[in-house]
Amino acid sequence: MILLISPRTSKPSEFRTQYFREPNLGLLYLAAILELNDIPVDILDLEQFIDLNESELENLIKERIIGYRIFGITALTNTFHLALKIARLVKIERQNYVILGGPHVSFMYKEILEQDKKKENLIDFICIGEAEISFLELVKILTAQISDNKHLSNYETQLQSVKGLAFINSKGKLIVTKSTDTINLDDLPLPARYKLSQENYYYSVANVIVNRGCPNQCSFCSRQNLFKNTRIRSIKSILEEIWDIQSLQTYIQINFYDNININRRFLRDFCKMFIENRITIPWGCELRVDTISFEEASLLKKAGCKLVATGIESANETVLKKNFKFQDPEQARTGIINLKKHDIAIQAYFVLGLPGETEQSFSQTVEYIKSLPLDENDELNYFIATPYPGSRLWDEKEQFEIEIFENNFTKYDCNHLIFETKELKKDRLEKLYISAKKVEKKSKINYK
Repeated sequence: MILLISPRTSKPSEFRTQYFREPNLGLLYLAAILELNDIPVDILDLEQFIDLNESELENLIKERIIGYRIFGITALTNTFHLALKIARLVKIERQNYVILGGPHVSFMYKEILEQDKKKENLIDFICIGEAEISFLELVKILTAQISDNKHLSNYETQLQSVKGLAFINSKGKLIVTKSTDTINLDDLPLPARYKLSQENYYYSVANVIVNRGCPNQCSFCSRQNLFKNTRIRSIKSILEEIWDIQSLQTYIQINFYDNININRRFLRDFCKMFIENRITIPWGCELRVDTISFEEASLLKKAGCKLVATGIESANETVLKKNFKFQDPEQARTGIINLKKHDIAIQAYFVLGLPGETEQSFSQTVEYIKSLPLDENDELNYFIATPYPGSRLWDEKEQFEIEIFENNFTKYDCNHLIFETKELKKDRLEKLYISAKKVEKKSKINYK
């Protein structure tokens, strides 16, 4: 009765590369929770059909949605238009229910629902923020309504009791319920990876979430708004998930998210988990490199860490501080040196065009990049600053004195210019971004 759908998120160029990883973990958690409650559920991950053209993909969706009544669709900002395309196909049968979730709709639910009401009536409900509890409660109400064959308006009192829900009621009024309760990550079941199709493409790289929330306040990130409280999973629950991944026998690597050294004691316990349990599957992680000591780098190496991804953003401290990224570039360099001494590969992220950026700060960052001890095993990515809904750049655009000139959300992918600052106007940013991508390309040529 229930089908969870994930639109494509990878570019065709990323297919079967290091960037081609598991789909939205949120759907895998939702599927596991529904299964535990004896509610039949399937997953249609369109990422696994990346070789299909648009027409073929549309035909596939039409074929796969037959027999279901409730559809959960996740969406990022730049894939929201794809979620709407899927919803249009689902709503050919008007009695079907469309429930949207994900970061974009969690912050834009009011505008999305009101606009949808005026135009197409595609969206029935939006789950705001963490949806593991709200989605289950909503599905139970909808399945009861379908079974009883009564009008949904009879269930509006029950719907309003579900926390973290937004919808337009039978009187045309926008209803937004109270925020969801903070979820204990150790109470969640293991993601239902066994629900992913094996018929077209199976994943070889697994994503594992070790925490939710973030104590940092970086202007370009919406994570701290999406997850109000920072929570770290227990080592025991992470170990159980690793064993589960290995048992599936299709995975050759695991990537751990997000920022696994928020707590330094956790980082040490995390590494010891691999050593003490003799876990040999290769793994990578995201972390703040500015705090990594030689001893911690040594421990990461002993634990089997092969790759560290880290956001450095800029070499200019004024730019970093203005954007609430409190990180010393020289300490970040020291952390990278420590990791490289232990032959751990680095994936370093830089951002152009943040408030406070100037031509001088960009040149300073380029020189900084040249001085880093990167080699052929490392990767450097230069992105353009993007004000995602829910980020401080989006919510506080006036205070940051930015002018957003691009309102097409399909371009909110860190590869298109979205705004200009008082220091750098659009025409100059365009030229600097060309230079930034040359730096990125040159690093690949020089190192590889």
